Parts: sequence; C-alpha cells; structure tokens
Amino acid sequence: MRTISVTQDVPANALALSPDNLQVVIAGRHVFKIYAIEDDDFVEKANLRTGKHLNLNFSCNDVVWNPIEESVLATASTNGAVVTWNLNKASRSKMDCVFNDHSRTVHKVSFHPCEPHLLISGSHDGFMKLFDLRRREATQTYTSNAESVRDVQFNPHHSVNFCAVSENGNVQLWDMRRSDRVEKQFTAHGGPIFALDWHPEVKTWIATAGRDKTIKVWDLNDNPTVCNTIQTIASVGRVKWRPNTKFHIASSALLCDCSINVWDIRRPYIPLAAFNEHKNLTTGICWRADPNSLLSVGKDCTLIHHSFQDAIRPMEDVNPAALGISNYGNISTAARIKEDSEPTGSLAKLSVFRKPANYNDHNGQVLSSVQMITCKEDGPVSSHHLVQSAKQYLLTGRSLPEICEHNSAVAKKLNRHQVALTWQMLHMLYMGVGGGSDHLPGLQGSSRDDPAIQPDTSLENEQRSSRHFSGGDAGGDTSGGGFSAEEAETETDDTDNHDLKLTNIASGMTINQDFFFGDGEINQIPFDYDNLNNMDTSQDWTLPNEAFEPRHDILHRSAIPPQEFSSKCSPREIQDTGCVSGYVMETPSLLSEVRGTGMPVWESSDLVVEMLYSYANRGDVQMSVTCIIVLGDKLKDLLDPDQVEHWFLSYIDLLQRFQLWNVANQVIQLAEGLPSVLQQNQQSTTVTLHCGRCNHPLGWNNLLCRKCGCASATCSLCHGIVRGLYVWCQGCSHGGHLQHMMQWVANNKACPAGCGHLCEYT
Repeated sequence: MRTISVTQDVPANALALSPDNLQVVIAGRHVFKIYAIEDDDFVEKANLRTGKHLNLNFSCNDVVWNPIEESVLATASTNGAVVTWNLNKASRSKMDCVFNDHSRTVHKVSFHPCEPHLLISGSHDGFMKLFDLRRREATQTYTSNAESVRDVQFNPHHSVNFCAVSENGNVQLWDMRRSDRVEKQFTAHGGPIFALDWHPEVKTWIATAGRDKTIKVWDLNDNPTVCNTIQTIASVGRVKWRPNTKFHIASSALLCDCSINVWDIRRPYIPLAAFNEHKNLTTGICWRADPNSLLSVGKDCTLIHHSFQDAIRPMEDVNPAALGISNYGNISTAARIKEDSEPTGSLAKLSVFRKPANYNDHNGQVLSSVQMITCKEDGPVSSHHLVQSAKQYLLTGRSLPEICEHNSAVAKKLNRHQVALTWQMLHMLYMGVGGGSDHLPGLQGSSRDDPAIQPDTSLENEQRSSRHFSGGDAGGDTSGGGFSAEEAETETDDTDNHDLKLTNIASGMTINQDFFFGDGEINQIPFDYDNLNNMDTSQDWTLPNEAFEPRHDILHRSAIPPQEFSSKCSPREIQDTGCVSGYVMETPSLLSEVRGTGMPVWESSDLVVEMLYSYANRGDVQMSVTCIIVLGDKLKDLLDPDQVEHWFLSYIDLLQRFQLWNVANQVIQLAEGLPSVLQQNQQSTTVTLHCGRCNHPLGWNNLLCRKCGCASATCSLCHGIVRGLYVWCQGCSHGGHLQHMMQWVANNKACPAGCGHLCEYT
C-alpha cells in the first residue's frame, strides 16, 4: 500500500483505529470524523460533530476505540468531561454518556483490553477515574499525588494492572482492584512525561517519553531498570511500538521537529526511518496491524497513511567514519570498508546484470572496520588503579620513609611505574640518600671505616722510630713535643690495649722494651710480669706525673696547605663541620680542629609543587591529594588554598562514587587547614519517612499522616502509637515498641502481626 493523505479544515489532536484496522477516527477541538481506509484513499464514513447544541464536550484531547465492541468510542474533553459514543444509535447524535467527575482537563482515556465496559481516564487534576459503562458512574478513584496525569494505559498482558505517567516525572503501576495505594512508583524522567506505551510482545517492557528529549525503555521486573535510552532533538509527545518488531518504536515531537521517527533502540542516536510528509507538528500516531503501515494526524490539518517503503533512511546519509576518545584516553576509529572498484574495459559490460539493492528491508547497517588505540601509562588513571590505590595507600600512622616506600610498592604492583618513581623521589628529597640526616652523599663514615681512604702513616712511623731513643743523633725530638693523641691511639692497638702513658714509657714498663739509656751497647732487659710480686718492694719506683715538661702553646699557627688537608683532616671532622670547601682556624690549641664554610642546601619544594600541579592537570587528582597529606607542613604556604580545596573535594567525590566511604572519611579528617572540606563530616543526613498506607511524606515528629489520618508507627503487639524508639523487621516491615518486640522474639519466631514471616531480632 502506498502513502495517501486527506486534508481537513481544522487540525486534529488524536486518532484511533477500529478493532478490524479498517477504519480510523480523528478528534480535535473542532473535528470529530470517522474514515474508512481504502487502498488509495480515505473515505469519510461519519461526522460525529453534529447537532444543534455543540459545546465543549465535543472538544477532544484524546479518542479511543473500544477493542471489543466496534460501535463504542470514548473521548477526553478539554472541559474535564469523559464522553462515550455509540455508533449504533438511531439518532443523529451518537453521544451516549457524559461523565463529569474530573474538575480539570482530561488528557487520556483508555479501554480495558478484556472488559469492554471498563474505561479509565487521566486528568490534569491529578486523579484517575475508573468508569463502569454498565452502571454509568465512576467506581474507583486513584490519586497520583501529582499535579497532572498525562497518560494512562491498561497492561495488555495483565488485565488488572495499569500504568500512569505524570508531570512530576514519575511512573506509577497500579492494581485496579486497590485504589488506596500504588503498587510501584519510580522517577523515570527529569521533567514531565507526556506519553507511554506497553510493549506488545515483551510483557515487562514499557516505553516513556517526555520533555527531557528522551525515550526510555524500562524493564518492570523486581526493580525497574532502564534498558535503552534514545536521545531526540525535541520534547517527545507520542510513542508507539512497531508491531512484530521487538526493537523498533515510533515517536513524534511536541516542538521543532515535524517528522515521525522510527527508532531501533539498539542504535539510539540515528533514526532507522523518518516520515517527513507533515508540514507542521504531529499530534497523533498509530500503527496498523501491518508493521509497514502508519497513520498520523498533525496541526497541518492532514490525516496521512504512511508506507514504510517510502520512508527516508537517515542512516544512509551518515558518514560511517567516526572518532571517539574515552575518559581514560583510549582512542577508537571507525571507517567504511572500501568496496571493490568498478570494473573497467570489457568487464564493465557485466555490471548491467547486477541485481539492484533492495532498500525495503534495509536497516542502515554499514560494514566498517574499527581500530582502538589504548593509552596505558601516560593516560589518566583508570578506575581500577584509583580504587586499588585508595584502598592500599598509607596516609598517616608511620614515618615519612615508611609511607613513601609502601606507596611506591603499591604503585609498582599496579604497574604504575611513574607514580612509584615519584614516591621514591619524595623519599630521597626529604630524607636524604642514606635515609637520615646524619650522612652526607659521598661521605658516609670516617676513613677508619672506609678502606678506600687510608691516612698517610709515613711521617707517623718516622716519628715513632725516633721517639724510642732518649738521646743520640737519630734526629728525633728529645723534648717530647712530637707525640700526639692520634699516635697514642694507634699505639694502643699495636700493644694489645696495654697502657702506653708517658709515665710507663719513661719507666720502661712496656711489653717490648725498646728504650735504652746511654750511648754504649744496647742491652734490652724484658720486664717480667709473671714475677711482679717477687720484685723488691723496698725500692722507690714512684715517678712524677709527667716525665717531660710540656712545651708552651704555639700562639701563631699558619694555615694548613690545601694539599695536606686530606691527610690532616679526617672525613669525620668534615662531616661534623658540615662543609667541604674553605678552611677556618679557630683558637690555637694543642689539638686543632679544621672547620669549613657552609654550602647552600638545594630547595626542592618548588619542584614538588610543580609535580603536584602536573598530576592534577593529567587527571590524577589522587596523587596530588595523597602527596599533600603525606608531606604535611613541608609544603605549607607554597600551594594555593583554593586549588588544594578543589583537589580534595574532587578526590572525595571520586571516592564516594566508588563507595569507598572509609577512605573518603579519612581524607576529610586529614584535610588540615581546609574548613570547607572538614565540614563535610559535620553535615547531617536527612531521611524522609512516608506513610505506609498512602505513601504521603510525613512531617517532622508527626505521629499521624496529614493526608489519610492513620498512625505513622503502631505497635504490632499493643496496637498503640509508638512515641519513642521504634524497631521493625527488615523482612516484613512489622514492628513496634522496643521492649515489646524484645519480649516477643524471646519466646516466638513468627511475626507478631500475623503475616507468617519468621522475624529475627539481632
């Protein structure tokens, strides 16, 4: 069947098909007609807007055809009336019954799929009415707790359920047998919802559309979840699932877009097909039993029957080349696979026999090749690295070297080698190469500990050989002035820790007696330590405290030549003085110290600050915040407080998104000097309670619901209002006074309310 249309004098707001799909009714403020659908034209069958007394009951927002009784219609009027029409009436006017139960405009009406006498309506007054056409009255009233109900439809798969959408963005699922409470409610859109439609095949799928320019497909199993989301360019006013196709849905816009788009929910960004016959906004759409036939009316006063084969395929005009960059720095590209080039020469004649492409079943699929470039180390930190690092990093509780070493090991384990190296550099910058402040690079320990540094002992040996003689021409200093403390220490090691004081040397009390007096023959008499007690004690062996008179101090001493510095000054002296160049002589003494001038220390804080900004600019705010916490006051007054506050808040937000509540709380506690961050632990948490009967929000300290008047918390045992602590079972939600529940569960396992649940008190 081809595309056909018929033009009216005035626009229509809605249309509906008869049960046999051979007739269509259109309704609006000034039009109400029935057309027969022929092969090549529309044929007018009846004009229901007739009579002497035309009023607002004929001004229609919506129209619906009874799915069982072909002669019954229903309309939603702008004055709040719900009107039924009987085409079998013998009179000229086909109006059957008028229900004036709504106080404001009625937006939608819907017949029950199995019971032809049941009709439900949704109004701008926030109520839904269930009408019984046999009794000619409204039998049930359902409250949506919203300003306006925009659409309401019975569930075609479960006859006792219906769904309603409202202007506050909520979707409500009702059991028509219970008007006191809604079975399930959830927020589906960020603004008003204008349309809904049950999927004809999948029993738990429902599509909603609204002002936020999206069409959402919901799975209404235990917890309603979004299966697919379609982004459009304008607010959506109508949606209808395409029959016999699971993933196709049609939509029309309220503003800007005059086209009717058919979407494949698996490819939500480009329409599968589009009908552009309307010159103004489309107000109503409806599929026939055939998935290739679509009916629509619009503000351009036309009724159009669309043939799917005449639809425009937007995907055919889209360039299949694309470039995408993920949040983690990964780049993917897609390009059309080049087809074989056209044959040339004699083979070109064969191309006329090639079968043309059939676009009737074309779904816009294009063969393309996809390439992906993964950015690993230099890209932003991934969620896995962020979570694992946050769980394993140390922030406090140990010394700075231990924290840096631990965090470096964690980063290395996660293959973040650059971060691991950063932690090692922080350790070296703030703690030195040797792990402490007692060592200088290249000068660790004294020359006694380092075998590479050996003192020059030639002069010392010469002095030692000459001082063993008390006279003669050996060239030694007989005045005793050449003996130093360093030489005495060396002698102590050579004589197995025996005293070598000057008094013992002068008296000859040494292990190897090598002193002699006089110029004659050398007769060395060893000292007998074993027969010490047999010696003659009558002889006086007492000697003065000093064998030789000490010479006077040298008042003026020349500076030590630079070339003799390495042999005269030990590395320990250099380490104690903290200098390596230049020499300053202090007050002259027998044992002099050589001190050096100080060398300026390298200030690395600016480099660390630059590193923090570099990590933050690359998206790794975790590294910046962690380093600030670990280093503490070492970076005080070097960072912008506003920037640091922004880093902390961003990192805390990331931790909370990944549900790392303990780590986020630790970061907040360690945010010293940032009042806005510390105040996050002082913010109160508000829990809103709702009435268990009507689901109305309860006020502060309200014992009774303001809407239905029932008690907000009653005890299952004494049936009184609980004014103090209230305890309830998380399985069945029944509870009561704390003392009553404790006494009950001590001897019983079943719920005291009689629901049969086995409650457990812990």
